[in-house]
Amino acid sequence: MIPHEIPTRPWQVVASDLFTWNHEEYMVTVDYYSRFFELDKLSTTTAATVISKLKVIFVRHGILEKFVSDNGPQYRGKEFEDFAKTWGFAHTTASPHYPQSNGLAEKTVQIAKSILTKAKMDRKDPYLSLLEYRNTPVDNFKSPAQLLMSRRLRSMLPTTNKQLLPKIVSFTVARSKRVKQQQRQKKYYDRSAHPLSQLRTGQPVHIQEHGLWKPAVVVHPTNTDRSYHVRTSDGQVYCRNRRHLLSTKEETVGPYGSANIEEEQNSNASPMLPVHAEVPVQYLKDRETQPIQYHTRSGRAVRPREILDL
Repeated sequence: MIPHEIPTRPWQVVASDLFTWNHEEYMVTVDYYSRFFELDKLSTTTAATVISKLKVIFVRHGILEKFVSDNGPQYRGKEFEDFAKTWGFAHTTASPHYPQSNGLAEKTVQIAKSILTKAKMDRKDPYLSLLEYRNTPVDNFKSPAQLLMSRRLRSMLPTTNKQLLPKIVSFTVARSKRVKQQQRQKKYYDRSAHPLSQLRTGQPVHIQEHGLWKPAVVVHPTNTDRSYHVRTSDGQVYCRNRRHLLSTKEETVGPYGSANIEEEQNSNASPMLPVHAEVPVQYLKDRETQPIQYHTRSGRAVRPREILDL
């Protein structure tokens, strides 16, 4: 498990995700440091609508340094790329089909859905429920509002003026608690996990797509941990987490070797690869007819069941 780095201050690293609830579209935007999140209903899911909502949030809390999202069309287009460049923040995307790499946003989506569902069942205002969540201590420490704003928020619950006065929360203590919690999660996760070998440029692999394994070749790793760009036999380029790539022991031969891919990397100045690239694919097409050899975690080869013709 490779955990995200704990921010050193509030609203430094922020994640976002879209979800559908009760046939309506919503967006959550959550702070990695405080777990404080904004909930917005979207009229459409276009990049323009998402950017418009984010601008309002950034004006309220300030411009972040790093923005984490999935590979949805709202985030991976040129419009969002220009927005990030103009507003001066870095944008990191999670691996497709691997929501764990944007785990905080995914967890926040579940919290938001729970708040909306419970409010509907109780016939209450969901935003009052969201206010109470922001005032609720996280991990027996401080509330998201206290960690982000250094104060409690006035709600429908009785409070004194003294309780609403600002009080600085020690960043050192808050970060230390986050680090200990992260280390504990990593310890339990690694008990049932094992490290996967790194892939090299030009290495033949199989990519999992729609439940099937297709032959491909590694083009190069991405700028995120354990993700790679791979090209299949039809010339399509995919970005996948290492977990969804099955390495093979076959050697790369023919015109699709590592030398050609490295030459392509050097000649391509843009970090974005073309989806439909004109490249030789005969090598991969030949491999599609070959059976795929699967192995267990211990390395034992899995042999297909033989059916006797009696």
